[in-house]
Amino acid sequence: MRKLLLVLGTTTAFLALTGPSFSMGGGGGGGGGGYGMSGSSGATAAFDDYQVAVRLIKHEKYADAIPHLNMALADHPQSADVLNYLGYTHRMVGDYAMSLSYYNRALAIDPNHKGVHEYLGELYLQMNDMKSAQAELTTLASLCPSGCDERDMLTKAIAAFVPPAAAPAASGTPTTTPTTTPGSTAP
Repeated sequence: MRKLLLVLGTTTAFLALTGPSFSMGGGGGGGGGGYGMSGSSGATAAFDDYQVAVRLIKHEKYADAIPHLNMALADHPQSADVLNYLGYTHRMVGDYAMSLSYYNRALAIDPNHKGVHEYLGELYLQMNDMKSAQAELTTLASLCPSGCDERDMLTKAIAAFVPPAAAPAASGTPTTTPTTTPGSTAP
């Protein structure tokens, strides 16, 4: 019953955000394989938890997306894409410890997930940990030596990063504004 009420409430917000032009495209994984909901027996309609979450994220409704991602994770516990989006949404609401946990879980499933490496590098920047952000960029350079969107976005984020004055490294407090949105690269 609780899930039904949550879905109904969010569906109303979702329809208000998307209007009649809703489509099922986008939101797939940067590591390959994707979430796979369009052909999955678990996908019953356009309002699948993962797809609703992706739409909410694209409209910067990060906190609203988290319960849907949690439900998607319950149905697909080995999805690096769902874990990546959980890491992203928690980062965007300022919960860096939880974000780091989800990114690490995603990498345990798919160590070559480019979207996770990009977003993890951005998390490290927000935590004022340039060395770890550079390590993620190095990983991306090995995953896509000819270049890729994730590598380009993290390169730009590192280049634009200005450490706060007198802030301790990895303090866990926000230090910069987010540098990407999910629409800019595939997580």
